[in-house]
Amino acid sequence: MAKYCQEKFTEATTGTEVKVCWRQDKHVHDATLITTIELWLQAQRGGQWGVRTGSYESNLSSCAVNAVSFD
Repeated sequence: MAKYCQEKFTEATTGTEVKVCWRQDKHVHDATLITTIELWLQAQRGGQWGVRTGSYESNLSSCAVNAVSFD
C-alpha cells in the first residue's frame, strides 16, 4: 500500500496556506523537492510560495481531504 507525505506552503503576500501531498516512493523530501513545489505553486496559483517550517508529515496512509496532489 502506498504511503504519502505532505507539507504546508504559504503564499507570502496573502498568507494563503496550501497543503501539498505526494507519494513517498516518488519523491525524496529534500531542498530540491521543496523548491520544485514552490515553483509549481507559483506557476499554478501565482505569487511567491514558501514552505511552512515544521509542517512536514510522512508515512501517511492517504492525503488530507483538502490537500493538493503533487505528482
